[in-house]
Amino acid sequence: MTVRSCLSATIFTLAVAGSVHAEDAEVVGKLPPPSVIKLNPADGCYRYSGDAVRFAGHFKTGSYIGVTMNTLDANGLPSPPDKEERIPTADIPEFRTDASGSWFGPLPQSKTYGITFMPRAAFGSTAVVTICSRTTPPK
Repeated sequence: MTVRSCLSATIFTLAVAGSVHAEDAEVVGKLPPPSVIKLNPADGCYRYSGDAVRFAGHFKTGSYIGVTMNTLDANGLPSPPDKEERIPTADIPEFRTDASGSWFGPLPQSKTYGITFMPRAAFGSTAVVTICSRTTPPK
């Protein structure tokens, strides 16, 4: 088991979803119950802005999940891509592609999957997260 998958497994054991304040995130007993994201039926994406922690959504067998996260600075501007320190992780296999963002899939079964970021979520720093699902492999 790789360090990344071990870290991912540890992170996913925490029941965290949506947003959490930094001081609450440090105490496991104060974490809110998980919430499930809903993809927009028009474009198949979910968009979130805030303290990015963990997201969970129900996805269908064979789907590919694309995830991007951009930390915002004090002026509300996104960090340059080469300065973004958070990498999306999920409890599903990564899909290697030249397409932008991080891709996961194809999903082995229809169920709720978790998505978070490492080395840690954006506690205390606002981020914009976009999660999309598609049925064809990204190019």
